[in-house]
Amino acid sequence: MIRATGRLFRRGLLVGVALSSSACATGIQNVEPVDLPRLEQAVAASPGDTDLRVQLGIAQFKSGDYDQARASLAAAVEAGNESGPAFLYLGMAEEEVEDWSAAREAYNRYLDVGASVEGRAEVRDRLTLIGRNLLRAQAQQALAQEQEITATGQIAPQSVAVLPMGFNSDREDLEPLVYALSDMMITDFKVSNALTVLERSQIQVLLDEMALTSAGYADSETGARAGRLLRAEHVFQGVITTLGSNDLQTDADILNVPNASSAGQLTASAVLENLFDMEKEIVIRTIREVLGVELTPAEEQAILENRMSNVLAFLAYGRGLRQLDLGNYAAAQAEFETMMALEPGYQGAEAAMAEASALVNASATTTTDLGSIVASSGEFGGFFGPPPAPVTNDLTPIGIDDQVPVGAGATTDDGSSVAGASSTLTGVILAIDPTLTTSILDQGSAGQSRNPTPSQTQPTSRDPVQEAVGQETISGTAEALIRIIIQRPGGEQ
Repeated sequence: MIRATGRLFRRGLLVGVALSSSACATGIQNVEPVDLPRLEQAVAASPGDTDLRVQLGIAQFKSGDYDQARASLAAAVEAGNESGPAFLYLGMAEEEVEDWSAAREAYNRYLDVGASVEGRAEVRDRLTLIGRNLLRAQAQQALAQEQEITATGQIAPQSVAVLPMGFNSDREDLEPLVYALSDMMITDFKVSNALTVLERSQIQVLLDEMALTSAGYADSETGARAGRLLRAEHVFQGVITTLGSNDLQTDADILNVPNASSAGQLTASAVLENLFDMEKEIVIRTIREVLGVELTPAEEQAILENRMSNVLAFLAYGRGLRQLDLGNYAAAQAEFETMMALEPGYQGAEAAMAEASALVNASATTTTDLGSIVASSGEFGGFFGPPPAPVTNDLTPIGIDDQVPVGAGATTDDGSSVAGASSTLTGVILAIDPTLTTSILDQGSAGQSRNPTPSQTQPTSRDPVQEAVGQETISGTAEALIRIIIQRPGGEQ
């Protein structure tokens, strides 16, 4: 039994828990390429040890053998290893071989189990960049399988792809409208729960892979081809024309992809300052008159409210979107900063800035950088640290010199008795708090009374400040098993 003051009890219990956790810490240590021969032998000797297999994969990755690394790490994960290093380095290996889908899956798993806060933040940014790489890979695959896709004719019902419109004008300063308007239209079409609307980035990546220019977006054959590759039922495309110095006209053609024909055409015009009214008119008429979908009053109101008030901010938004498409992430970020300064309340501003910032950071960080970040921020060690050290009764390294045999008496600095204590536990408690005000450390040994004698409970006059000199900290690692029995009032345990 241990009887102690509340303060001493809590401090002793916390140290006991910490020592127990340290003693039980097992798992994955960081390794380097120089460890490869040792790890290969260790895995061969213990093929069921998934931690060793993860370490082998890490060493293989750092040596540049990405195929072997992904094989070792995938095998460890499939065998049940759920550690952060396993998923992190698997994602990094998949990224290096450009299997973007597998990299995304592994990184997402890392977000669930990773121990490094900094590492998880870096991975979130990296997933944004991987998402763009994945879209490009999918577009390339679609083009490679275009004949097969065309033959099957599979589409998603009630799906709409909004292509950037052609630009018929010599006003180069207004050309960013084709990207900003297509993005706003996509947001507005999404308001209808009856429609499935493709993402702007997915559409733009495909068009860029098709090596098209903005002048070709309005061609009906181009639209139908893009629609088939995107498996969209309808494709919205059109042309913006400037009339005079300040007037705009939009001519839209909505294609029915399966029928390879026009489902309807619309024309709307407005002065430049009222271009948002023109965009809302086109979207609402397309949904109702061409697609045959009825909008609820709430949906229509949401479409009407999605607008900017500053045309210059809208142009900066369009320039930023195009810079994103071109991979110029820092330039895109600068344009979005301009947009936010001119139109801070626009609902898409924060999302655009967050995406650009993530892409800037991720594109400047290599997988080697990512590995260094997690290694220095807690991913290795702790619960995934080195194996426990052998149990020892030598507590000299932590400043406890006097050892008393188990069951023998021990004394505090003032000579009061600490009876029935093991040397390990006595030393730890005294190192934590050399001022003992009650009897402690009766572990229920034979011949020891559960009730303290008057001499054991008598408080003494002490100078805890002076006596604590040299006892402020405990360094190193110690192991102890502490059994705590709390006596209830009335003598019952």
